[in-house]
Amino acid sequence: MRIKALATFIAICGVACAPPSFAQGKLGAYTGTVTVSGSIQGKYTSETYGGTVKITIPMESRSDTTGRAEVNDVDKPSAMATVTKFESSGKDSSPDSGGKINTWSCSLAAPVEVPMNAQGVIDLDYRAKKYSMFVALAPLKEVALNCNHSRSGAYKKKGAPGFLFGTAPPQQIPQKTLSLADPARLAAKYRMEPAGDMMGSHGPIEQEWDLRLVK
Repeated sequence: MRIKALATFIAICGVACAPPSFAQGKLGAYTGTVTVSGSIQGKYTSETYGGTVKITIPMESRSDTTGRAEVNDVDKPSAMATVTKFESSGKDSSPDSGGKINTWSCSLAAPVEVPMNAQGVIDLDYRAKKYSMFVALAPLKEVALNCNHSRSGAYKKKGAPGFLFGTAPPQQIPQKTLSLADPARLAAKYRMEPAGDMMGSHGPIEQEWDLRLVK
């Protein structure tokens, strides 16, 4: 469910975001940290996640009135996440041969750093003093989980935690914006409410970011 959801958002963002320019050095990049936590709910499964992300988002273009920072990782990840929470649970859709509904649960074995490919944009309106942002992060390695099954007991497996953050899902950009007090620093504590493809599966995403424009 998680990989499918992330793939959907990355595909949507890929359609909405133009390919980045590689002549970005003179314009600088937004660099900093994002803390994020959220949940995903399926018919028979649920998941909660959380962590802190260090990320660099290069400026692609800038004029007197607007600017855009964009990341579209292919060869090298732009983000490193410290995953601090990754818990999941679920139950079978039907009883087993003994008439019981089996359940299972998994939790992160230990906090772990995970390199992540990032895809997304920050759009800045200097005249209106507003900005919008959406970034999807896909993990480049799996993490160790400690699990338990109601019938067979303890076991271990691996999982792939990915994160989303921003002012709104892609379908609501650029309508959903935040105030832009200083283009050199984007800082906010913000809850992204589910919308579009997120409705019915994602809970609110609690976020706090501090991104500074570094040249």
